[in-house]
Amino acid sequence: MPIETKKIVFKRASLCNTGYILRIILRCMNEVNYKDYAEEHFTRYISNFTEDWLASIINDRHYYEAWHNGVIIAAGGVGRDLSQIRQSFLSAVFVSPDFHGLGVGRALVEYLESDEWCLDSGLIEVPSSKSSHGFYHKLGYEYRTFPPVFNDDDGSTIMYKYRT
Repeated sequence: MPIETKKIVFKRASLCNTGYILRIILRCMNEVNYKDYAEEHFTRYISNFTEDWLASIINDRHYYEAWHNGVIIAAGGVGRDLSQIRQSFLSAVFVSPDFHGLGVGRALVEYLESDEWCLDSGLIEVPSSKSSHGFYHKLGYEYRTFPPVFNDDDGSTIMYKYRT
């Protein structure tokens, strides 16, 4: 049964929570995403998730924590592609495995789409994993290629949503 998503509080991410958010990300990778990738690819992908990587995202993007009952349960961000006019992208969107299937991911993406950078965008992209592309498709994101082609470097495929 979904949690009351209206009770989720979204805050700009703090560097002091980097370790906690990284634990959520690694749990997602190890408990959910691992099943969709060959071991040698998975090991390479997961090695990219470091505190320095996450700190860079928190500093350079509009990155948010999703809080419920005093605990961070999800995180995700919005970036700008400065080489493109009116284009943004979602990044490092992860929901604690304890809260999968409860509406938290949908609430988080809807919140991210309400960020000023997304509101100013004609196009929002999201690099989606094999584990999450179906979720994004349900939220109205389309595949750049179909069937989706997953990048060897990070295991993602690009999906997009036009905004009017």
